[in-house]
This record gives sequence, structure tokens and C-alpha cells, in this order.
Amino acid sequence: MSQSPDLSKVSSKNTWFKVGINGGIPLQPTNSSFILGLDASVQFLETKASGIGIKSGFSNYFTADKSLKDIGEIPLAIMYRFYPTSTGFFTGLDLGYSFILNSPNTQGGFMARPHAGYHGKNYNIFAYYNLVLIQETNQDNIQSIGISITRNIRLSGK
Repeated sequence: MSQSPDLSKVSSKNTWFKVGINGGIPLQPTNSSFILGLDASVQFLETKASGIGIKSGFSNYFTADKSLKDIGEIPLAIMYRFYPTSTGFFTGLDLGYSFILNSPNTQGGFMARPHAGYHGKNYNIFAYYNLVLIQETNQDNIQSIGISITRNIRLSGK
């Protein structure tokens, strides 16, 4: 059995907030033309190569059909990041549940967002694939691809 992270080691050197914007293209629903969103997370690096945290945000799926409402997505996820070097390439995965707004057919479903990109000391830029497995069996899943840019805000103190 693996040990849980030792949160007594949280400091400005290994813990930070991440805030960012993302833009994407929906693969499903097909009546949406593009996506814009905001992300916020807290990440803790217990080792130099891997980070864990929690993430939320809001993404708006802008509809191409003005007779329909835009769909909103609010993810609540755990995140994992793998950093092979102190700056450079990284990869990660967000897993959790996404609440879907303005959809008469669903309230949400399990979400997964694998991603890969570049990380620096103060920012990350990465490409992602987002999947929401809708809980209702007769509904299409929500899928998109996109790019996100996040700013790392380090904790002060310890």
C-alpha cells in the first residue's frame, strides 16, 4: 500500500497555485463551435519529478446554433504531473467529475484530461484531450482538444 503525501512538507519551494486560460475545439457536442475556459489548481511536489493536486475551473462550449444555450463544464478533479527535468517537457492527467450546465439531457459525468507540454518556473503551456463520460446511457460523451496556458503562483512563507 502506498503512503499518502506528507503535507507537513508544504512550502513555497514545492507548493503553488496555478491559474490559467484554455481554448479548444469540441469534438462532441457537434453543435458547439469553440471552447474558452479558466482553470485553477493547487499543486504539491513531494518529489522533484512528480506533483499531485486538486483542480477546478469553468469551460464554456459556445454553440453554433443561436437557438440553443451554450453548455458549461465545471470539473472537480485530482491532478497528477510528471516532470522529468526542472524545466522542459512534462505530462499529466486530471481525473474527476465534471458538472454540465445548460444541458437538458445530463448533469455531468466522469472526466479525464490527459495532457503534455512545456513547463517553466512561472508558467506551463500544454495541449490536452478532454473527455466527459456522460452518466446517461443514451447521451453522447463530451470531447474536446485544446491548448492551455497556466501561471504558477508560489506560496510565500516557509
